[in-house]
Amino acid sequence: MLTLAGDHLKNQKNKMAYKDNITEYGFGQMGSILVTGTTNAVTSNGVDGMKNAVFCAITFIEDTVFDNAGLTSAKNTMFPNDTVGSTGIDADGGAVIDGITFPAGMTIYGRWTSLKLDSGKVIAYIGY
Repeated sequence: MLTLAGDHLKNQKNKMAYKDNITEYGFGQMGSILVTGTTNAVTSNGVDGMKNAVFCAITFIEDTVFDNAGLTSAKNTMFPNDTVGSTGIDADGGAVIDGITFPAGMTIYGRWTSLKLDSGKVIAYIGY
């Protein structure tokens, strides 16, 4: 039986190029926000009704310092934050991020529920 490639693939997903929702939701394809101000905290909760939304990556556009209590992680023992220095990686080797300058061009990955800048500009990417 002779089958044309177009007919054969008409109802098939190209598995090589297909990205499932788990990949999309985990790497920021749910949206992003440009944060340039230092007045208010920005939170990931309630983004278009999405429960459990987090900031999964933060890219620094300018050298940036977070406000004291300005980076809240979804789980303090897993991701850099302003509350707990120890993580599951090393109980006494971590540090809180207060006063640390993150350089322009750097991207950090994790799960944060809110952020507030003391200075700088960032793009925060939303995921689950």
